Amino acid sequence: MKKIVCSLLVMLVSSSSFATDIYFSKERMGRFACQVASSLKTAYPDKTLHDFRKEILGVLREEVNPWVDAYPIPAGFSLPKYVEKLTGFPGFPMDRSEYYLQNAFILYGNPKMELKEPVENYFASFIHLARSRHISYLNGEEKRFKLREEKNLLEQLEAHLPYVENDTFSYRDENGLPIMQRKEGVKEKNLYKLTVGLTDHPKYEQFIHESQRYNHFSTPLFLWLLKQDNFSVSPEKLFNKALEIYGNPMVALGVIPWIFSGDALTVDRGTSSVVSYKMERLVEGDDIPGLQYHFWGYLTQGIIGNKLRVGALAFIYEKLYQNDIQDWSVDALSLKTSTKVRSAFKDLGKCQ
Repeated sequence: MKKIVCSLLVMLVSSSSFATDIYFSKERMGRFACQVASSLKTAYPDKTLHDFRKEILGVLREEVNPWVDAYPIPAGFSLPKYVEKLTGFPGFPMDRSEYYLQNAFILYGNPKMELKEPVENYFASFIHLARSRHISYLNGEEKRFKLREEKNLLEQLEAHLPYVENDTFSYRDENGLPIMQRKEGVKEKNLYKLTVGLTDHPKYEQFIHESQRYNHFSTPLFLWLLKQDNFSVSPEKLFNKALEIYGNPMVALGVIPWIFSGDALTVDRGTSSVVSYKMERLVEGDDIPGLQYHFWGYLTQGIIGNKLRVGALAFIYEKLYQNDIQDWSVDALSLKTSTKVRSAFKDLGKCQ
């Protein structure tokens, strides 16, 4: 029975046809996969794909999982450890911590998250500024805006740094009240808030501190992206730059989706997303931040061997249930790329 289910999943994920234009050709996909695989093999010549999976998931469970529940992503629920060992699944349909897989990639390659050169937390400042201005817009205090079109954005981020200093995230006004959207007749839980996460959760302070550490660590690549022209950065160029900044391919593969998740998920995409628009288009679609976040996030899932499970979930939820062909197309593209990465890692001779 298990073999039949796996076979069906392979057919769904691997042989699905795209229903939208794809700009990332098979030839480029192969070259990019070789680029990633070669850098991983150079950095970890004695590691196997099985080692990566076991060790990265270990980091996820030990270092990341303890604080993620303060941000209630509707991912599912955790399974008991003995069930996880038996099935290989940490949760159903996913454990909430798996949305933070990129963080485990970062810690795997740089456990202390040490930067070569000190930098202030501009990425956290961006998230704080974007959420602040979006609330002002929702409350009628500001006209509709697009941060990516504002020439003085870097100066705004500089001025906003005090709100996130010491890896904190200020979210109250001068009267000590939470800064949030005001709208009569709407339950508070449905109102847009400046803060990220549940402020009354026992792990909230740890969640904020840890999140800000990752924002801080990601700032050098974020600042580089900020200076690029719109739609000018290829996946190949971005990965190379991340590798140059952080010196480790696992860290590069973790920082990139962390930045795009912040750009897509913790701010309003219409008004506030910025760096996702620096990237070349991968597939046809108007939700550019979401497409970039999906591509790089699913790439990490596929590299550690989660392709069948996350691919099946994407097929069922995005293609069948939501009929979101854009997201499904980029998910399938990413997972096919991850398959090529794994194949090339096993035999770099295929890259010659």
